[in-house]
Amino acid sequence: MVLNALCQSPVSQGMTPPEAVANTVELAKTCDTLGYHRFWVAEHHSDEALASGAPEVLVAHLATVTERIRVGAGGMLLPYHSPFHIAEQYNLLATLFPERIDLGMGRGGGSERHAPQALGVRSPGPQAFDAMDQLLAYLGPGSSRRDYPDTFASPVPERAADPWVLGTSVSSARFAADRGLPYAFGGFLDPRGLSACLSTYHQHFRPGVVDRPRVNIAWYVQAAETEAEANHLTRTSEHYLVQSLLRGQNGPFQDPDTLDPSAYGPMEQMALAMYRQYALVGTAEQVVEGLRSLQQQTLADELTLVTIPFDHQARLRSYAMIAEAA
Repeated sequence: MVLNALCQSPVSQGMTPPEAVANTVELAKTCDTLGYHRFWVAEHHSDEALASGAPEVLVAHLATVTERIRVGAGGMLLPYHSPFHIAEQYNLLATLFPERIDLGMGRGGGSERHAPQALGVRSPGPQAFDAMDQLLAYLGPGSSRRDYPDTFASPVPERAADPWVLGTSVSSARFAADRGLPYAFGGFLDPRGLSACLSTYHQHFRPGVVDRPRVNIAWYVQAAETEAEANHLTRTSEHYLVQSLLRGQNGPFQDPDTLDPSAYGPMEQMALAMYRQYALVGTAEQVVEGLRSLQQQTLADELTLVTIPFDHQARLRSYAMIAEAA
């Protein structure tokens, strides 16, 4: 299996955001040593639980402090940025770190409160796909899709950053297929559309940037010495699901020792039951077995692991144990 890591710079209760970013750097170095193929960072704004507001800056630093692993954004959210400016940033990164930079393109989300207004956000939807086309045109030597043919994103690298379309919807899968782009499915966000998205992607794929379909599935995993410990650690991310998505609260990740699962209401219990159904939680051997099954069922080329326990050391151990078991 080709294994990757995605880090959103999680902030646990009692931790400062700078400490969370330092943990991301340590995790990237660890994954580089362990043999992971890619290390992606996310984009979130005004979120008390996720200290990852400027992935392009963090990518530059991570590429400097690692040796082999590919680094990139998973992803850059197009409604929040000028496609031309993103192309300039990632052309420069690809020039500084040849064949090590990835550029995941997303259409929305990743912000709290009035962050979209503060960022001057454009409406998501078709406009975001137009922005992706503009960004693709400006990467590398560009193409006829550019609005301004006399304008180019400098410096033009020998090889542009590898572009990926991120999504959990059929529309994102169809866009990736029509453009011949690699597709990364965010199963850790919402796994329910997995079959429909991958079917659409494979059915409609036409060679373009890549000559065959390339699929990367991001999934939530948690490994520990025992299954019971892994389940206990996962309470942190489960509570965050309830807190952020169901209760609309913006706060850091909580210590599982302080959480009472019986305090969740019926709808919250149902949501967590679905979450547990898809998450891969257990010993390293159990997690790897689940990853192999997921790969066999989907024919995914790569699997990206997302792990967010309360304790950073538990996260490091999880990635290390999975790498060793795999």
